[in-house]
Amino acid sequence: MEDTRETIRNIKKELRLFMNGVTSAQQRKLGMSYNIIFGVDIPHLKDIAAKFPVDADLAKELWKENIRESKLLAIFLLPEESYQEVAETWIGECRYRENADHLAHRVLCKLPDATAKALKWAHSSEELYRYCGFTTLAHLFRGGQGLTDEQEQEFFAIVSGIFKNDSTHSAQAMKALIFYCDEDTDKADRFNAFHGEEVV
Repeated sequence: MEDTRETIRNIKKELRLFMNGVTSAQQRKLGMSYNIIFGVDIPHLKDIAAKFPVDADLAKELWKENIRESKLLAIFLLPEESYQEVAETWIGECRYRENADHLAHRVLCKLPDATAKALKWAHSSEELYRYCGFTTLAHLFRGGQGLTDEQEQEFFAIVSGIFKNDSTHSAQAMKALIFYCDEDTDKADRFNAFHGEEVV
């Protein structure tokens, strides 16, 4: 554990080299209420992550900190064998879409049962679970992942319900739907018939 603490101290030294007060202030104005926001941009965070080990204990300790950059670095430094262990917990502890976007892209879409889990999350009443669900599905579909007939019906039902009742998530639902159809007129026709009007 002492090695982990020393590594975190070294990470924070790196973060201070790239801290940006203007960006930090802007992020606070957007509603981020972390204890600390260094204002480091994503390319520099990736460069910093490349200097440190991919390590489960390190990632989990970073995730516990109420620091914007620590949360993101935790996602970047989490080893694949730990994805399943932390996925549900970290979604529940996400506070902002920035974290959810990176979590979906780097972790959630790589789970062995990612499609089934993403459909479950997309159907959740919790805002960030639902956001993670659609974002994960979009990544999966963009990568060529398909759906079984049963999963397609479930997906269509969730998306159709969003379009009718939940404008908050309509953009994420539409993005996932567009990637799923991917200029496949048969899929688009099936969704339009399910929904009762032409959407895609």
